[in-house]
Amino acid sequence: MSAESLPLQIFKVGTWTDNGGTTAAFSDAELTATAAAYDPAKHEAPLVVGHPTLEAPAYGWVQALTVIQDALEATPKQVDAAFADLVREGRFKKISSSFWRPDAPGNPVPGVY
Repeated sequence: MSAESLPLQIFKVGTWTDNGGTTAAFSDAELTATAAAYDPAKHEAPLVVGHPTLEAPAYGWVQALTVIQDALEATPKQVDAAFADLVREGRFKKISSSFWRPDAPGNPVPGVY
């Protein structure tokens, strides 16, 4: 398994507050539903730095989501080599995930995060 394909823990079961101040609780069942619903053919999630605008470059893509011990893990693909080096060097220590709300108009799989 290449370093590029090693899973990254991106989210955990618990209560979280988004950038807009909205708080939501996420159960193991919701994370499992999110992982099952993820389909890169419908919307391929980008690996980005910060919370950029839609025009910001992606440094890789999420190939798949899985749930391991109350945590959501992303398997990356097509990761920019220079970006991977910066991550390995500890330049980006925190991961922040973004999800569509189940009822959001643009959600590619309505009903789940």
